[in-house]
Amino acid sequence: MHTTLRFGFAEGSNREGIEADMAVAIFAAECVYGRPRVRMEASYLVDDEGKACVVDVAGESGEAVVRVFAGLTAVRLGEDSYTVRRMPRAASSYSGPRPAEVGT
Repeated sequence: MHTTLRFGFAEGSNREGIEADMAVAIFAAECVYGRPRVRMEASYLVDDEGKACVVDVAGESGEAVVRVFAGLTAVRLGEDSYTVRRMPRAASSYSGPRPAEVGT
């Protein structure tokens, strides 16, 4: 199953914090599923201001990345500090720049 999720963040978030949370989430998923699988099933892109993060999820390891990321974000910023919504399927066929490749 392929899903694209958009996390939106309230004031107080920054790109560095989001990137750090994502790095820990990816590491945690790699511990369970292995690096190659996570690289194939998860990718992300954080905007320059740190107000949004788009995560492309395909498979169990990608879902694990998103779940851990959401938990870390909730602890760091608070439960009400972010929103998550599924992007319409057409958005995942976007032909612009691709999300950052996980693990590079």
